[in-house]
Amino acid sequence: MYSVLDFICILCGAYLAYTGTVMKTQGKIISNVVLGKGATEASIRDKEGFIQYLHGKLIGVGAIIIVAGAVNLVSDYKGGNAIISFVSCAVFAGAIVVYGIFTNKAMKKFVI
Repeated sequence: MYSVLDFICILCGAYLAYTGTVMKTQGKIISNVVLGKGATEASIRDKEGFIQYLHGKLIGVGAIIIVAGAVNLVSDYKGGNAIISFVSCAVFAGAIVVYGIFTNKAMKKFVI
C-alpha cells in the first residue's frame, strides 16, 4: 500500500520539477500548479519575474519530494525502518509547506 503512495509522491515531485523546467525553457506557465484559484496567466504583472522567482524553487522542491519518496520506497522494500519512514514523510510534508509558501509569495508579488 505504502509503495503506491511513494510512487505517487515521486511522480508529483517529477511534475513539479517539470513545471519549473517548462517555465524556464518555454516561458509557459502551468497555471494549475503555480497560480491560485481564479488567477490566470493574463493576471500576472511581470511574467518574466514570476518565472525567474519560481522556476528554481519548483525544481528544488520537486527534487526533494522525489528523493523523499524514493528513500521511503527503498525503506519499505528493505524492511520498513520506522525512523527512516518518519523522517522521509516529514521531509515530504515540509517540502509541501515550502511549496505553498513560495507560490503564495509569488502570487502576492506578481499577480494583480
